Amino acid sequence: MGLGRFSYSPLIPALIEAGHLSAWEAGAIGASNFTGYLAGALAAPAMRMRWGEATTMRISLLTGLIALFACVLPWGFEWLVFWRALLGAVVGVMMIYCLAIATRYAPPGKLGAATGIVYTGVGIGILLSGSLVPWLLQFSIASAWTGTGLIGVSAFLIALWGWQALDRHKENGAATASPHPKIKWNFTVSGLIATRVLFSIGLIPHTIYWVDYLVRGLGNDIEFGGLHWVLFGLGAIGGTYLWGRLADRIGFRAGLALAFAAVASGIALPVLNSVGWALVFSSLVVGAQPGLTAIMSGRFHQLMGPDGMAPVWRMSALISTVLQAIAAYGYVTIFDLAGSYVPIFLTGSASMALGTVIALLLRNPDVGTK
Repeated sequence: MGLGRFSYSPLIPALIEAGHLSAWEAGAIGASNFTGYLAGALAAPAMRMRWGEATTMRISLLTGLIALFACVLPWGFEWLVFWRALLGAVVGVMMIYCLAIATRYAPPGKLGAATGIVYTGVGIGILLSGSLVPWLLQFSIASAWTGTGLIGVSAFLIALWGWQALDRHKENGAATASPHPKIKWNFTVSGLIATRVLFSIGLIPHTIYWVDYLVRGLGNDIEFGGLHWVLFGLGAIGGTYLWGRLADRIGFRAGLALAFAAVASGIALPVLNSVGWALVFSSLVVGAQPGLTAIMSGRFHQLMGPDGMAPVWRMSALISTVLQAIAAYGYVTIFDLAGSYVPIFLTGSASMALGTVIALLLRNPDVGTK
């Protein structure tokens, strides 16, 4: 999942400077990953019903591996759009079922650890791409694509070994669960869905343009961009644990609002003041965004209850993914027209800031403000 969603960003400056892509084309390829994610999220239930969870995950893994290596071929913009979109679709499928499967089979008392392991994998993918891609670019762009694929081979083999355990469980077959209750729309439901939408839209600038801003926008070399992508990955690895511990201490309502505010400041700060500490702060804090997702899921559970969470979470995923795909192309267009990174990063920060306000407004009269 980390390679499918985040390995492209460190390559953007090199692809543009080598003349392989224009700035607009490079951004559009990044946006296509979000469109593919939407397609994968929509296709996931049908795939599970047809093949079961284990086979669905194996198909996704193999497809993702093929897509990583297909990007090596220098066949232009349309070729990369297709394969990066397909990678997004694969991630969409795996993101839905990977977390569900890992938590379902977690040992008693290890639910938090199981969730953390899933997001740690994403962070490792980001970290490895950030550390290896700049070094491989010294040889060629094809070497960087190939190196990313080889990292994918390792993940593919480990995952195939791990998913074998599902074959021993009945849940591997088609879904037999009873239908979820219908959503009763009210302020709480709308507010929860809005927070996830605002989070998804606010994260786009760093997902596509962070390394490009560091390299082409600030005039640094690709190694500098890679270093910050490594920091981004380290933030992702540690973010789930650290934000989760904070939410346990101060409550999920305050924890979610604080996480939104921190990420909002991390997105805006580097375009307002590009000193070294601000760049490091941005890489680590925005990189830790999986922890915000974890707190958000806990807040959904807290406000909707165990029975009401699933349909609202699924609806929020669908709505946020659709709007994220649209917003991604909007960011690319804004960047192309303005020729500046400032408006896209400030827009992302404003989205997160609005999420802070809504998170604070959401209260549960049954369990108090926490």
